[in-house]
Amino acid sequence: MTLTRYQRKSLGFSLPEVLAIVVILGIFAALAAPSFLSWVNNKRIDDVSRQVEGALKEAQATAIRTSQQCSLRINSSSITANPPSCLPTGARDLTQLGGGTSPSAVAQIAANNDDIQFSPKGSTTSSNVLVFYHPDQSQGMRCLAISAGIGIIRTGEFRGAYPPTVSQAVDDNCYAS
Repeated sequence: MTLTRYQRKSLGFSLPEVLAIVVILGIFAALAAPSFLSWVNNKRIDDVSRQVEGALKEAQATAIRTSQQCSLRINSSSITANPPSCLPTGARDLTQLGGGTSPSAVAQIAANNDDIQFSPKGSTTSSNVLVFYHPDQSQGMRCLAISAGIGIIRTGEFRGAYPPTVSQAVDDNCYAS
């Protein structure tokens, strides 16, 4: 028995059907791309701020445990300790945390660029506020504040103007989250 052209089974999609699906997927991608990029940038900011916070807490704990003074130097690409034994897990390379316009795609502003030193008791005379932000977006800025004295380290949301400046990197603009 021979099938007529109207009785044949359809074995796939027609060109107009495929084009309609491609157009619909393109519209969804165009709507989702900005939100996804913002999420990726916020994730990079969180990763860098957590790396810095972890290094500070590790150096503080090591200073207490070994009864020696520990000093950290933090810049936009790395975190190093003096002596190196203050960071038992090693120096931090912040350039591996993403791509983009800068090595880590996250800029950092510090109220002062001095090394952060912890005494054998875990206290510090270094008072500083670090602000982490992505150069391509104005929201999602994070901050890390180190209090002089007993060396309390806290993180939060930075609510100063974008882009942040050194004069804005003060404790008044860093809100706990």
